[in-house]
Amino acid sequence: RVLGGDPYWVGRMGQAYIRGVHQGSAGKVAVVGKHLPGLGASDRSLNEEVATVDRSLDTLRLIELQPFFAVTQLNPITDTVDALMTAHIRYRGFQGNIRYVTRPISLDAEGMQQIMAQAEFAPWRQAGGLLVSDSLGVPAIRRYYSPKLDSFPYRQIALEAFQAGNDLLNLSRFSLTDS
Repeated sequence: RVLGGDPYWVGRMGQAYIRGVHQGSAGKVAVVGKHLPGLGASDRSLNEEVATVDRSLDTLRLIELQPFFAVTQLNPITDTVDALMTAHIRYRGFQGNIRYVTRPISLDAEGMQQIMAQAEFAPWRQAGGLLVSDSLGVPAIRRYYSPKLDSFPYRQIALEAFQAGNDLLNLSRFSLTDS
């Protein structure tokens, strides 16, 4: 799931992996890079609640976003990722003072717009690059919307995911009971 710790080499290995999948499948398999804008510095597991990263957008650009920039370049196209999966995580450095009510970036239209406004992503998005939500039924999302786990506002979750810029929604485990 992780190609290393050095942003440059993670980007290069990501390009090679994508090229291998695209060439090996004769272009019939799509590759989705994850988890944009990066989970590496998160403070907890997403199994129970939405995690937080204490990095600014400038720091994210230098570290976490570099591999994503590398795999969204359109030259050569075989090395370009087809989609990026968004992360259910908060970023204190540019979302502001994080509180329990702060949406994870995957559901935050303003925050995701700041990420996708990076010049390195513009040509990829214009060429049809897709954003895919991570599973919208993970415990972290269920607890974000219902801390006591007594409801599951599926319409609100889906709407906010689309409004944040996700083109495709991953609806696995998309219920209160994990069914």
